[in-house]
Amino acid sequence: MEAQSTNAVRAGRGRTLVVTWKNGAESPVDVSEHLGRFEVFRPLRDDTDAFRAATVGEWGWNAHWSDDMEISADTLWRLALEQGAAWLLSWRKSRTPKLSQAAAALGVSPRMWRYYEAGTHLLPKTVRLAALGLDREAEAA
Repeated sequence: MEAQSTNAVRAGRGRTLVVTWKNGAESPVDVSEHLGRFEVFRPLRDDTDAFRAATVGEWGWNAHWSDDMEISADTLWRLALEQGAAWLLSWRKSRTPKLSQAAAALGVSPRMWRYYEAGTHLLPKTVRLAALGLDREAEAA
């Protein structure tokens, strides 16, 4: 895996960080489970304002709150891949079990879909938005 670095980090809903990567891609990353594993992160679990103070660490290699509280870009990248894959698989299985049909509905090749679900490629924001758009369209019908 190629080393990743961040260009921007901002707090989203709950304990989610919205990470902008060096290539411009953007990923929501739920770090709540990661924060729960380590006692050093208790202030970020307990205080929303403290969590929202996230910044990009030196050279973009981490999300930074203090010298004691950082999450590496590699960890954020791994979580983004895992969570994107899980989200897409869940979305597909709740609508159609066939990968080819889901891929066609969102305008993605079956090969790329397999990469996204395997967690080897970052799920693009455009694919997530297209899926949500299809959901809204179905609700309106």
